[in-house]
Amino acid sequence: HTPSGGKVKVEHRKLNFNHVQSKCGSKDNLTHTPGGGKVKIETKKIDLSNVTSKCGSTDNIKHEPQGGKVKIFSKKVEVGQVASKVGSKDNLKHTPGGGNVKIEHKNLDLSKVSSKCGSLINANHTPGGGNIQIFDEKLTFKESAAPKVPFMENAHHTPGGGNVMVLNEHLSFREKATSRTDSGVSANSTASCES
Repeated sequence: HTPSGGKVKVEHRKLNFNHVQSKCGSKDNLTHTPGGGKVKIETKKIDLSNVTSKCGSTDNIKHEPQGGKVKIFSKKVEVGQVASKVGSKDNLKHTPGGGNVKIEHKNLDLSKVSSKCGSLINANHTPGGGNIQIFDEKLTFKESAAPKVPFMENAHHTPGGGNVMVLNEHLSFREKATSRTDSGVSANSTASCES
């Protein structure tokens, strides 16, 4: 296989951009020369001798403060004979005593010491009660136990009262009943009104 494409000629030619224009017109004033160079700046000293302050701060400009005639003495004060107000120097030469006390270290004999409340009276007491025998056997309550209340005496009792006959018939109280007091209304007229 032989690769192709070697017949393309690459030219190195310089391009001319002299006639190219900008899109936004930025080269319109390309040859413009700025002016204003004819102004002369003078360095003249300004006279401020006649200028006055607004708030009168220079009214006492020539004022000289006094009080420099006071003489300050630097004399050493003697405080050798000065006494304290509360008498704190009365016992200044006092030497505390009590350094001749001897502290002894010896073992204490506590063999004859007795308690205050007599707690060692029964110190050699041996508790008793170890001769009790505990039985483990089945108890027969059903055969030997009897109730305190004799509730089994009427166990075979049959209740009576089953021979009562209940009748279902209409009662005529209103037809036969009469009032105890005379109210002026007869029984026949009330029966006809109700019907």
